[in-house]
Amino acid sequence: MKRFVPVIALVIAAVVLGAVNATVFAYRWMQGTVSVAGATAARGVACVGFYSSAAQNGITLPQAGTNYNAQTYGTNTISVTPGQVVCQWTSGGSTYRLYESISVDVPITVGSWYIKDFYGFGYNGTASDPTVYIYIKVEQPITDTNIATANLILYNAKTGAKVAVIDLKTEGLATGSPITLNPGDGLQLDLSIRATGETSVTFKVGFYVTYSSSETPR
Repeated sequence: MKRFVPVIALVIAAVVLGAVNATVFAYRWMQGTVSVAGATAARGVACVGFYSSAAQNGITLPQAGTNYNAQTYGTNTISVTPGQVVCQWTSGGSTYRLYESISVDVPITVGSWYIKDFYGFGYNGTASDPTVYIYIKVEQPITDTNIATANLILYNAKTGAKVAVIDLKTEGLATGSPITLNPGDGLQLDLSIRATGETSVTFKVGFYVTYSSSETPR
């Protein structure tokens, strides 16, 4: 009988080692709910966006975007296509809208061009709504050497004062950010471009709207 004792001991040892190496899970979790309201409910930073007072006659924001379809050369005209409606309100029996984005097509020829007031960017609200701050970031710069200079120039649509000049050939957060907007304020958007050769280029500029004057977008 004594001959079998070591064998039994080895079997017991193997079982114990197997238990030590067993996989263990500690369970944690996160649950989330996202509630989305319509454009008519937008207030504060949610009611800031692009607009044209010429396309929406009587809008309760400063005159801006009066040249959104201006002729450049020949039969060519500026074309501005707005994106999704993010804020909508009614005034005097008319409905007005602010848009999340715009796509701008600017046909020009070689040389220097100044496209004045092609669209607006504004904040619809009441006196009790908070001040907002706009950080502007060039997310896709113009790198083509046939474009010698390209600037997006912003003016206060109420006073005509120049607010910022954004170099569209330099990626990153624009100098002069943030721009302050109070309810009822608007910005006039201009473009200044000098082209030295034939090309077709694309750029993208982000407008980050926040209640903070110190926390910048990445």
